[in-house]
Amino acid sequence: MDLAPQVGARERDRKSSAHGPSSPDQITTRLIEGIQAGRYVPGQRLIEADLTAEYGVSRGTVREALSRLAAEGLIHLVPHRGAYIRSLTRTDVNDILLVVERLASLAARLAAEAIGQGRNRADFTRAYEGVVAFRDHIEGLPLAQARTAFYDTLIRIGGNRELARAMPLMHIHLLRMQVQQYMSAEDRAQQFTEYDAVAEHVLKGDQRQAEAMMRDHLRRTRLRIERLPDEVFPSLA
Repeated sequence: MDLAPQVGARERDRKSSAHGPSSPDQITTRLIEGIQAGRYVPGQRLIEADLTAEYGVSRGTVREALSRLAAEGLIHLVPHRGAYIRSLTRTDVNDILLVVERLASLAARLAAEAIGQGRNRADFTRAYEGVVAFRDHIEGLPLAQARTAFYDTLIRIGGNRELARAMPLMHIHLLRMQVQQYMSAEDRAQQFTEYDAVAEHVLKGDQRQAEAMMRDHLRRTRLRIERLPDEVFPSLA
């Protein structure tokens, strides 16, 4: 067996670790970026040999990165079959949205409280406009990315670092990528109306109503997803 490619890959791993983030860190980041960019989608298989060739690292490095993403709940490691980008079951979706409902409601309240500080109003307005720009021409991935930016901005404005760490934004992104194409035009229109209500009260600095509108939006989202057909969800976690 020719060991040269494996030795070369391990040497690249060693050098990378000596001069910055380790190779597993880098590959983990690249895979997360791939999920965010829509290169990897729910249910897609990640083939170790392909990732090893693409990123120029050892198979051990790829396995370490996949193990980290599995620990974060972003991929499934299936014995004898490999790694798959996580597809969410109905139970997964319900559990995620129950958590997000509480965290995002708090984020909206904190953002409304801090909206008058520095560039917060301008930054939030730009993030909100980035979402509603898709009101009349829905696009799956760009809209999902705009929504992620909206929540990122909301959390950042609020200034609570623990909230930023607790919010499962990547899981929300996977959820959107999995279900958005199955939403009706009426459902999508209602989602934008709900974003309008949240933004209105955040920009007014109305903490109580901003929190209430965000809670209402996520409860309605959960109900809309509950009505989707079984084919949208895998039968097993």
